[in-house]
Amino acid sequence: MMGTIISLTLFEQNEAVVNGVYDYLVTMDKVFSANRSDSELSKINQNAGIKPVQVSQECFELIRDAIGYTKQFPESFNVLIGPVVKLWKIGFGGKKVPTDEEIKNRLKLVEPDNVILNPSQNSVFLQDTGMQLDLGAIAKGYFADRIIDQLKRNGIKSAIINLGGNVQILGENPTSVDQKWNIGIRNPNFEDGRSLAIVHTSPQTFVTSGVRERYFRVNGKTYHHILSPQTGYPVKNDIVQVSIITDNSELAEVYSTVFFFRGIQAGKRLIESTSNIEGIFVNERNEITVTEGIKDLGEGVYLHD
Repeated sequence: MMGTIISLTLFEQNEAVVNGVYDYLVTMDKVFSANRSDSELSKINQNAGIKPVQVSQECFELIRDAIGYTKQFPESFNVLIGPVVKLWKIGFGGKKVPTDEEIKNRLKLVEPDNVILNPSQNSVFLQDTGMQLDLGAIAKGYFADRIIDQLKRNGIKSAIINLGGNVQILGENPTSVDQKWNIGIRNPNFEDGRSLAIVHTSPQTFVTSGVRERYFRVNGKTYHHILSPQTGYPVKNDIVQVSIITDNSELAEVYSTVFFFRGIQAGKRLIESTSNIEGIFVNERNEITVTEGIKDLGEGVYLHD
């Protein structure tokens, strides 16, 4: 669902809760999918430059948050970058580098001030024809937080939610002596899901952004899918992958993009100046850098209290 594999692990038999989570995700797909022509999000995009579209409260609130983050982090996070992404087609059969002029024209469509939000009508209007909202950079985090709330309301004490690499943990680990969890940090050199490191942790959310998920090579040069909303080109720095650890999955999705753009040392300093968040950075040599709240126990094992 939603272009990825989704899993929910409970430690008790409760089919009704599992079905409830499934039904919620089906509903969210109908609201937020960029690939369904009948979704609320698609209707907003179809009416870009034409008219405002009235949407559900849930859709309006997530778009409001997403535009807020886009304005807060203009150098890195932008939910309007879809037209630039589609130009490159990275991960979708693309093998051609767009021209500077093509990229420049598409960058005119990523201005968040051209999104008109009307809270009294719950309406969204993209003022310019060709503008597109794509909430893929934040939606899974939003869903994970809502699923946690849903599980708590139904009395579930422990669970693991994995929304295609966005891992959210609820409660204590009933299978562990110390009741902590072991979360694998993906090895970016392999596509089979093997881990580069293990974090021994209390319940948190883990969100990872990396350049090895989607890319293509042209004339010996690699172009990955994390595009700068300032230049329209793949961002260049010393990071291959960054994993964010915090307790709010929506925010973790945003931060995983923001701190990727900052680079390892600047990203590490910024995380360490922000409360209740930790990060694990991986460079091109597969070397790991962790923030001060994560202890290196050796042999690829880390402790996060």
